[in-house]
Amino acid sequence: MNRREFSRAIGVGLVAGALPRPSHAAGAAAASDKKAWAREHFKGMENFVLPSFTPDLKQLDEEGIRNDVRHAIRQGFGSTTPTGLGLNRAERKRLLEIVADEAHGKILVGGTMGGSTFDEKVEAFKHAERIGVSQTLFSPDPSLTSEAEMYESARKQIEATTLGIVLYAQPHQAFLKLDPSGIPINVFDKLANLPNVIAVKLTQVINPAAAYQIAERLSDRLLIGAVDMDSVPLLANKYHLQWSGEWAVDAVQSPDKRYAVEFLDLVSQRRMSEAMKVYWAMQPAHQAFFELQAPTLRAGGHPWPHIKYYQWVTGGNGGLLRDLKQRPDQVPTLDASGRQAIRAALRRVGIEPVNLPDEAFMVGNAAYAKGARRGDLASTPQYAL
Repeated sequence: MNRREFSRAIGVGLVAGALPRPSHAAGAAAASDKKAWAREHFKGMENFVLPSFTPDLKQLDEEGIRNDVRHAIRQGFGSTTPTGLGLNRAERKRLLEIVADEAHGKILVGGTMGGSTFDEKVEAFKHAERIGVSQTLFSPDPSLTSEAEMYESARKQIEATTLGIVLYAQPHQAFLKLDPSGIPINVFDKLANLPNVIAVKLTQVINPAAAYQIAERLSDRLLIGAVDMDSVPLLANKYHLQWSGEWAVDAVQSPDKRYAVEFLDLVSQRRMSEAMKVYWAMQPAHQAFFELQAPTLRAGGHPWPHIKYYQWVTGGNGGLLRDLKQRPDQVPTLDASGRQAIRAALRRVGIEPVNLPDEAFMVGNAAYAKGARRGDLASTPQYAL
């Protein structure tokens, strides 16, 4: 697979500013308003909030998590989505609560579908509604064997919530039985008619031809979130782009140099000459991130420790993640050369990394400010000095 064939797991968006939470009070009526709500409010870049932990890695560090939400706001993102890496069900629930509380009225909060049974998934949806989450990523069940079964299963779950639903266009081996793209496009086409399905995220290894096919089929009803920065100008030539699904945006911008945010802001206004100037200004960092992430995506993972470090050197909390128990080709160790490469990539686009010792990254800024140091860590998974 060459570089042109491999869609990068990054995307773009435009600044949304301070936004109200959507109303969930009227059940079906609230759901029917979701498409209009999304066109007005679901705009901008969407990033990850990765977990922060106490030095023993046993508990969530609430202040560290809040630091990362405030960092997302400073970055000008329109939405942020907590990612429960290495967390149990109760911890994922608490992480979402902390993020939603800190984000209230300042930035939208997304979720990811939780639970393994129908009842567990519905409970997760209801919990998200109660705390002010506005949208959630959704993928049909790949274990189902027909488009009809897949649609009915998805429909029942989606109709059980008033959350905005973002369809996840992630190629999957199991979906090849339904479509050669590895994405159940016919199922998505039917789901797009449901009143609270608001967007589709074109992500990661999606084939450019499949991205075109999905946009052509769904853009009359759904927002298209391109997650391949190089494809954005081409897609924007025909389709309106105002939002992008969550990705490691800190890899190409900082609060002072909001390259990615500004890029899609200009694209959405069809000011393409100006947009391309911003694109080329951030391209060296964009290229470096692709070269880091592409091998892990091909192996079915992400460079999560590196993504956490990118966030930290641009002003986030930092902190080591728990052992994710994945192969090194899926989640590589963050070593000294990796940290130096990240700093060098940002400097190439005029971003000066934070002037703090890497020890502060290891424990996280919130814990470091309270006196925690490297020796307080119980272990250093996926990290090498």
